[in-house]
Amino acid sequence: MLIRKISISNFMCYYGTENNFNFVEGLNIILGANGYGKSKLYDAFQWVFNNGITDTSPRSIPGGLKTTNLVKGELISEKARVECEIGKFVETKVVIEVENVRNGSLKQYQLIRTYGIQRLDEKTWIEPGSSEFQILEYDIISYKPIPDNLHDEVLDRLIPTDVRPYLWFQGERGISNLIDTSSNASLKVVIKRLSDIDRWEEYIRVAEKAHESARSAFDQELKKSQKDRAKIIELQTEQRLLEQDVRQIEQQITNASQNQQHAQEKKDSLLASIEFAETINKLIKERYKAETSYTAATKQSDSFDEILSKSLFNDNWVLMNTSFLIEKFEEKLTAYDDVVADRKYQANLTKQAAEKLQVRLPENVPEPMYVRSMMEKEHCLVCDRPAPRGTDAFIAINSLLKSEPEIIPTEKQRKNLRPFFRHYYQAGLGMKYSIDTIPERVQKSILQQNYIRENVRTLKDELDSKIRELQQQEQLSGITNARDIVNSMNIAVDDIQKYEGDLVTDMNKKNQKESRLREINDILARLSEGQVPPHLTKKKAILFDLVELTKRIKKTKYEELVRQLEDTANLHYKNINAPTGAFYGRIRFIDTTDGGYRPAIIDNDSKEVGNLNTSLVSSLKLSIVMAIVSANKTRNYASYYPLISDAPVSDFDVVKSMTFFKETANTFTQSIVIVKELLIEDDSRDGRYKPDMDRLVELKEQLELNSKELNVYQLDMPDGIANSFRNEIEVTIQKIKI
Repeated sequence: MLIRKISISNFMCYYGTENNFNFVEGLNIILGANGYGKSKLYDAFQWVFNNGITDTSPRSIPGGLKTTNLVKGELISEKARVECEIGKFVETKVVIEVENVRNGSLKQYQLIRTYGIQRLDEKTWIEPGSSEFQILEYDIISYKPIPDNLHDEVLDRLIPTDVRPYLWFQGERGISNLIDTSSNASLKVVIKRLSDIDRWEEYIRVAEKAHESARSAFDQELKKSQKDRAKIIELQTEQRLLEQDVRQIEQQITNASQNQQHAQEKKDSLLASIEFAETINKLIKERYKAETSYTAATKQSDSFDEILSKSLFNDNWVLMNTSFLIEKFEEKLTAYDDVVADRKYQANLTKQAAEKLQVRLPENVPEPMYVRSMMEKEHCLVCDRPAPRGTDAFIAINSLLKSEPEIIPTEKQRKNLRPFFRHYYQAGLGMKYSIDTIPERVQKSILQQNYIRENVRTLKDELDSKIRELQQQEQLSGITNARDIVNSMNIAVDDIQKYEGDLVTDMNKKNQKESRLREINDILARLSEGQVPPHLTKKKAILFDLVELTKRIKKTKYEELVRQLEDTANLHYKNINAPTGAFYGRIRFIDTTDGGYRPAIIDNDSKEVGNLNTSLVSSLKLSIVMAIVSANKTRNYASYYPLISDAPVSDFDVVKSMTFFKETANTFTQSIVIVKELLIEDDSRDGRYKPDMDRLVELKEQLELNSKELNVYQLDMPDGIANSFRNEIEVTIQKIKI
């Protein structure tokens, strides 16, 4: 089958009806930067042939598809949907034109798949659950439809479904789905598809059935013998039991191999999720740690705030800036002491004067009338001395005229507060340093409070960040219980190891019992001499040898196919890697305990190389894929069917990409490779790219040496359109002239 053309209308990011690619026999390269519709072009092929597009969700099975009934209106260009008026229809349509030559007859077909939706209002659409598919066959002058019931037959004739995965694959995930370097069954499946190895299984079954019939006739005759009868019966009984054991062990081996494969498949199915699951598990632990730290910091902050509140009294903060009151109190205490002392002094003077007066003259002596007389005469009659007016003597006489001497009232008994005030003062002096340093302590506490609160805010931000990151990972992956996935992965790994051990044990048991069976068979052959007709003995021996022979031939053929596949893979592997100048080693298919093989890279000393970089692993897998379709010259897959691959060289540098393109062109009659590696930035256009013409010219010249044609298209976007807005995306297709 050759693909001549694909026409795309309003499919995904391909807006409009003029999106056409014409393909040649040779190497067709579609160049496109990320977000420019490379994967959607690959999906267009997938949709036509498989009624689905690649399922890119993290939990999807590698190579899995989302069928039309799941995607529905998302198949249609967002821009076309926006432009669709209410009540109108909009549809997507992909047409692939192919031709197929078999037995010298050329057949041309159009494979057409369409899907339409109707707009009811701004947000509501009628979206059918299925697409429409047609196959038209060119008949002399026009294309005519093929009945629906023949569609599958035609598609399988164009490219068989069991071959298609090895010819159409997308990126590293798609290649890994085909060639799992950790799976023993991966190459088994390949070899079965490469060859007629199953035919030898049928030969073995026929030979075993014939041998069983001959042995049954032999045993019947041997039972009739009377010579060594007991020994013969004993050996035949042991033989039957051993054969039952062997069959049982073979079943155990089959079960262990299947269980190991199921565990491997389970592990493989989890590989897409395990990285997310481990990341989510790590984020859950980090979130718990952040949550614990935040909770502890919040409690510390609340506790510190409570301590600050109590510090108003517990640490005397309420007295801040009150030390001046101690000085004032000291002044008042000094004044108080002065007043008390003065009062005591005045009281003593008064008391002394009264006592002096009372000692000098008794009260009312002399009588007031005599006193006045003395004042008039200015002469003291008591001492008989003159007392002129104004003199002290006159004043002393006048003082005797008080009719009622001044009575000093007895003061009330006052409580002596001086000890209390002194104690209060001493207490104030003791607190003065503490009061003076309160501002410093308050400032330190506030700084500490700010630090604690800032720490709380920081930890809260960290917690929110971990929660957001965890939510993003869960939304991106669709994983709700990462721990279960990690546990399932661990269980699968343990199961693989367990069943591998079971296989080794069972194989050893089987070999031991088969060895004993051969011994019994030899003994019975000797005992049968002269007891069983020679032709039965000979027939049994010949058919036994035939069974062994068919098994050995099958094993030999199988090993030949493995070596053939290995040699062809190494040829492609060398052609891809040798020009780079870097180490690449050699591919070796290593046999495993269950009769399978796994691919590995060995060095010059035939030692397996570990920790391979992604570039080598990808080239290993691509080389095996090429070998699958090119090793069997009888089936000639590489000549009959085209290769279609999206991003096969994403792990390669430019040099290795060029060697891959060359090897692809030399291997396949037609190949369609969708890549970004031969693009460079376009300095004349902001955010746009252009083909690396130097590389393309170089590639074209190399292909022409082998009479191979190079056909190149570029996926582009008009200037001014940002691919971040889906309703504006419009991919343009440019044919590149080299």
